[in-house]
Amino acid sequence: MIIVDRPPNFERIKAAFPKAENPGVLFAHDQTIYNPSGVFVPPALIAHENVHLERQKKVGADRWWDLYLINSYYRYEEELLAHAAEFKVQKTGDRNVSASLLMRTALRLIAPLYNYQPPRSLQDAIKDLRQEIAK
Repeated sequence: MIIVDRPPNFERIKAAFPKAENPGVLFAHDQTIYNPSGVFVPPALIAHENVHLERQKKVGADRWWDLYLINSYYRYEEELLAHAAEFKVQKTGDRNVSASLLMRTALRLIAPLYNYQPPRSLQDAIKDLRQEIAK
């Protein structure tokens, strides 16, 4: 389910990630995709958010968010899984298109929005995505 609203823990999210208020930022929380700015959500982003929702089922949405907000390593691993799913939905048989898509996906994976500490490199993001996509 996608709703135009902020998730119930939005203030905590905003405190950790000030860019969370930017238009187009989506949030997965407890079987709901929150779309505060009401933007169109393409299938690739639905796949991305569904990974988060499935992972939340395993540990509980509140526990998942607790870990996501305070643990940069956990956050990167969760985003890696979600970005790989997003890539797979968009991948084509064209090598050039796929290479460009991989680069764009890797750049989003390491975007300042996620506030990784230490910051992740583009080379590491590409390598990690390739490994995850190959699974």
